[in-house]
Amino acid sequence: MGIIFSSLNRLVLGRSLKYSFAFTGEDRIIESLLKAKITYNGFYVDVGANHPKFLSNTYSLYRKGWRGICIDANKNLIKKYEFFRPKDHAVHALVSDIATSRTFYQVQNNVLSTTDARFLRDFEQEGLEVKEEVMQSTTLTDILDRYHAPKDFDLLGVDAEEHDLEVLKGMDWNRYRPRLVVVEDETFDFRNRAIHPMVFFMQQKGYDLKGYVLKNLYFMPSDS
Repeated sequence: MGIIFSSLNRLVLGRSLKYSFAFTGEDRIIESLLKAKITYNGFYVDVGANHPKFLSNTYSLYRKGWRGICIDANKNLIKKYEFFRPKDHAVHALVSDIATSRTFYQVQNNVLSTTDARFLRDFEQEGLEVKEEVMQSTTLTDILDRYHAPKDFDLLGVDAEEHDLEVLKGMDWNRYRPRLVVVEDETFDFRNRAIHPMVFFMQQKGYDLKGYVLKNLYFMPSDS
């Protein structure tokens, strides 16, 4: 009888248990803010998507039937999407505010890869290998146009290691209006949020700061 009860208990837990694949539960916060029904298949755009599964903010949504565009400048990571997330558009690109030649610093710890050379000395002191690659950057608008993203898509996630504001500046906000924008920003100070460049920029685009949790800023349209 105990065995039967244990099996039933696991069955119930399996239906109600909510997994998180993100670093600090970002995927659970995203779903809570969007209030998406279990039957809803949404659309996301993930800039600086990194690994398709490990520490991903969108993998749990993919498992639920969502689809989207995942962008990263690391070609080796983008190749992994063919296996883990074949129904997504995986794009190898360096996203910025303008199309120009930029140096991408691919760090041995992939989550630290960046276009900002200020941190290279710290990485080298930690014994991390850094490879340099000159790439032609593109704008987010160009990518959204190329893959026919819906105008009012559900989620825009940006984790571009100190290049996030440039990524946001490269999107035509008159044409594309995500329901939720999540941006990683390690420099954010909640006490001075009113003068923070990211908050100011998003307010100019008609988005309010809804919350800040463990290095991530959450923005939603002012009229939502």
